[in-house]
Amino acid sequence: MLFLFGVRRKEKAIGQLERACSKCARPTVHTALEQKSWFTLFFISVIPFGATYLTRCNLCGMKYASTAELKDKASGMAMSAKA
Repeated sequence: MLFLFGVRRKEKAIGQLERACSKCARPTVHTALEQKSWFTLFFISVIPFGATYLTRCNLCGMKYASTAELKDKASGMAMSAKA
């Protein structure tokens, strides 16, 4: 019997933050991302395992590793923008 399995990573935008980019050296808006790894079976995402948090510069595309606190900060800024 043949089984096709593997790992897939999916990114989800959490919010946006204003920071200075170390690559393009300009204060720009960065997108906060949550990247989850999924175990796949026959190309279908089945079981999530592990999550990492990243920020991506919207100007040059450089990605930086971040902490889980980024999720709280980005969602807090999104809530204050709606009010």
